[in-house]
Amino acid sequence: MRPVSEDIPRMTSDGLALVLGGRTYGEDVKDDYFGHLMNMAVPRELDGLTQTLIARSQLLALPAAAERNAIYQAYGHDLALMERYRAAFKACIDAAVRARAKATHENAQAFLDRMVAEIAPVVHEPTLSLGAEALALEPAALLPRLQTELRADVESLARNVAFWLHLLAESDYVSLVQWIGDGSALQYHFFRMEEVNEETGRKVEQSGNLFVGITTTTTTRRIVRVFNERRVHTVVNARSRTPDAYPDRVPERVAGLLDTIPAEVRPFVTIVDGQVTREEIHRRLTSSKTEVETHSVYRPDPAVVLFNTWAITGWGGSLDEPATSTYQGHMSRRTNGILVASAIATLAAAAATVPFAGPRGAGVVILIGAILTALSQIGMRVDKRR
Repeated sequence: MRPVSEDIPRMTSDGLALVLGGRTYGEDVKDDYFGHLMNMAVPRELDGLTQTLIARSQLLALPAAAERNAIYQAYGHDLALMERYRAAFKACIDAAVRARAKATHENAQAFLDRMVAEIAPVVHEPTLSLGAEALALEPAALLPRLQTELRADVESLARNVAFWLHLLAESDYVSLVQWIGDGSALQYHFFRMEEVNEETGRKVEQSGNLFVGITTTTTTRRIVRVFNERRVHTVVNARSRTPDAYPDRVPERVAGLLDTIPAEVRPFVTIVDGQVTREEIHRRLTSSKTEVETHSVYRPDPAVVLFNTWAITGWGGSLDEPATSTYQGHMSRRTNGILVASAIATLAAAAATVPFAGPRGAGVVILIGAILTALSQIGMRVDKRR
């Protein structure tokens, strides 16, 4: 990971370092820094990434008697597959960093663009190779060799993704989720950036007269301040759901993030929510002092999490941020789609009934369809709140 440029304020300075789960995140220097991270455990949730890549491999799907050309094509496919997943995780984190601020806050987004430019991709060099030595082998010997190399590459890619996310946590790009006790409580933090536009002065000048016309010139002075926030939340009654199973609406910036996450990464994304019982807010002007506030609260507290381990954004707590947006796959969109389809089907059935039962029969069909649709909608909307 390349260090953030000196002209970009470091969010880890002035009190923004964090101790979580017995480990300190945000320090600039550690003894054996990379070795320490490489030795950290790979969460078992990353087994899903390994299994997905194995299931999508064409080399592993080839029969033992596969021809040479089929092996070559499968080789190219699997190299591209690993590269696509590697790039997808980078795109996901880039989107998460930009989601710290509203898309309309240009100054904050310019700051975040510079941060994104400093994020290195997942480092992964496949051992899968079709060099001269491999090409000299017969297909019956070449295929098992490439399959063995691919399995090793898939395992190393999962380990490197874990290492990369740990490194991002150290650098305050994501947060490590610490599950507490029986797994129904947790602590994590998320980052947010806010742009405040204030008018500092106004001057009105007039020139001319009533005969030639009066020209009024208004000069306004404004100052734009960009604030960094880290909100540390302790949450109880925590539960994890896929984005498609999450019933509540989300802030617009979070909906934009969920819509942007690549399809390769989305199966590993969950929304963890519960009730926040303690909130600590570290708020800092980009080039000024840090203010720390601590609140005891009991409010809903959702977070978007990768592999049930790393939080990439959050909302809730004392944050007064409207949650009015939905995203692709959200339960409300699916429920509304079913409502429209049911209405169209009812009208079509009623139209087909007119030649046989007349307008009165069509009216009965519409009434029955409306009742069934209403009951179905009530059931789905009640069920999704559970």
